[in-house]
Amino acid sequence: MYCTGFTLTLLPETKNMQKKMRNLIIMLLVCLPLAAAAQGNWEKPEQVKEAPKKSTEYQYAKYLGNVVPVVNGEVVWEKTFSNNKNADENYAAMLNMLTAMTQEEIQIPEKSNVSLVNKEEHKIICHFEEWLTFANTFINLDRTRFIYTLAADCMDNQVTVRILRVNYWYEENRNGGERYKAEEWITDEWALNKKKTRLSKITGKFRRKTVDRVEEIYNNIGTTLGAQ
Repeated sequence: MYCTGFTLTLLPETKNMQKKMRNLIIMLLVCLPLAAAAQGNWEKPEQVKEAPKKSTEYQYAKYLGNVVPVVNGEVVWEKTFSNNKNADENYAAMLNMLTAMTQEEIQIPEKSNVSLVNKEEHKIICHFEEWLTFANTFINLDRTRFIYTLAADCMDNQVTVRILRVNYWYEENRNGGERYKAEEWITDEWALNKKKTRLSKITGKFRRKTVDRVEEIYNNIGTTLGAQ
């Protein structure tokens, strides 16, 4: 066998030898393009890492939708807690908790109080005026007075709590400030944009803080009652 350039000439051999030489030719033909490419400017491209996708979820999405309930034109939160206590036990537990709540640091002295009780019917009505703080920095204290009524109806194995008559007194130290009713301030109509996809700049912060505070109160009541 002899080879001139890329021309391969086979000498007369046995069939077995011819088969081996045929395979060798095929291998040479396959390798030639690869060898040529290796001698040029070809190179393996770097793998491009896909940039992480930015989250498109609206950060205040939990405050959209039906989070400010309106009943007969009035903003009213209502929740029933179930447990294994009788009416007297539930009444005592709620009275102790609500009395302690009037002494919280955020409460406005001499304003928040347990207003009325009916021990026989196991009912409690409280008036609260407390601070909702939006921002508290060295140069800026942005807060509003949050005014509402809390009514508790205690029964065997359950307690129903309502938060209603919600009002705000904002920036009261500036020429008397501004007073707002929840119905005209934190409902969907007032606190969301037209598409109901985002909170409004001013009323939105009232809605957020109010929803958070109601949730906090209900969580505390649930813990106090050992609610199921």
